[in-house]
Amino acid sequence: NNSKKLYIDANLLVYAVEDSKNFYGKDISSSSSKLFLEAASCKYHVVISTWALEELAHIKKLEQAQMLFKIIEKKVILITYSEIEMQQAKRDNPNHFQDELHGILALRENADYLVTRNVSDFKRFEDRIKIVKPEHLL
Repeated sequence: NNSKKLYIDANLLVYAVEDSKNFYGKDISSSSSKLFLEAASCKYHVVISTWALEELAHIKKLEQAQMLFKIIEKKVILITYSEIEMQQAKRDNPNHFQDELHGILALRENADYLVTRNVSDFKRFEDRIKIVKPEHLL
């Protein structure tokens, strides 16, 4: 199986379980949900870090998120992060260490893409990994 490996930012998990619209009123949740369904049909390998889950944990829709994982759990590669990686993220990008850690983990996992709604937050990584919105993969 030669499917691409997608590292998923926490915000996509949120959008996939909530009915979200962007600043301009455009639907942004269906592209996230669709991407997960395509992953479930074995089009992609999805990498989700425990860091993304921790970020998601303080969001009320956790039960929907768990439903989402149930659907795709056979395709999800769950990864953890180390204290050293967390310290590196805080050192390299103190104001946005949350995103920095996602970037570090995506690179460590040799992901083909880091999928996020906030592409601009990952500019520092774009020379090493493709940073895309979910609709770019659909």
